[in-house]
Amino acid sequence: MKIFNYNTSHAFARPSVQGWLVVFVCGFLTVCIIGSVLCLAVWLIVKVLRRLPAVPLPDWDVTVLSTAGVIFQVAAVFGAMLATVMVLDLARRRRQEARVPGQHPIIGDYEHSAFYKTWHAKPVLPTGKPVRLSAYGSGPTTDQSALWQQFIGRYDELIDAATRSLLAEGHPLEGCESVSLTPSGIMLTQEGQMRLGFEFATVPENFWKSEADEPYPTASFTSALELKSTEWLKPYG
Repeated sequence: MKIFNYNTSHAFARPSVQGWLVVFVCGFLTVCIIGSVLCLAVWLIVKVLRRLPAVPLPDWDVTVLSTAGVIFQVAAVFGAMLATVMVLDLARRRRQEARVPGQHPIIGDYEHSAFYKTWHAKPVLPTGKPVRLSAYGSGPTTDQSALWQQFIGRYDELIDAATRSLLAEGHPLEGCESVSLTPSGIMLTQEGQMRLGFEFATVPENFWKSEADEPYPTASFTSALELKSTEWLKPYG
């Protein structure tokens, strides 16, 4: 006999009464089973101890019905709390994942995240490769689109300046025969500046033992697109 007729993947994909009931029943039954086992274990221990004259025990007037009532009450409260927390967490995740599509004449297609108050796009660089572009706001502003246009217009010059700075003497890839850097992510800051993250290719290819050890090259430009700084960020660990 099926208590609920539902698709599991859809029931827990978004907040719903159906999902709340499923989690409530699971939490309720879990406490009932654990509570019953614990009560039975206590009853057996007390029964054994009562046979030992050297161990005085109080005379508890506890019935099966009263014990079951307490277990059911605790199970109901636990199930309701567990289900409510699940629904609230799903609602929070839905808000985080919500994206509103948009279109800009310069940036192209983008998505707005109301939860994070940011927008994200994947415009194409002059090299023909798309790049992750992010900024604060509900969509590209006039200043942001103007900065992007300037960046695209001076792309080769700016990338060359960042590359020269990143590959200056002392960089972590000095042991390679050759290194090429390609922008993988660009962030337009609230101050009107631009931050770039790069992915790199090396010869030989397996210069690092694992991806977890690879540094992350970054570059920052001012609002006038002057190179502000470059840095090889260490991997998180």
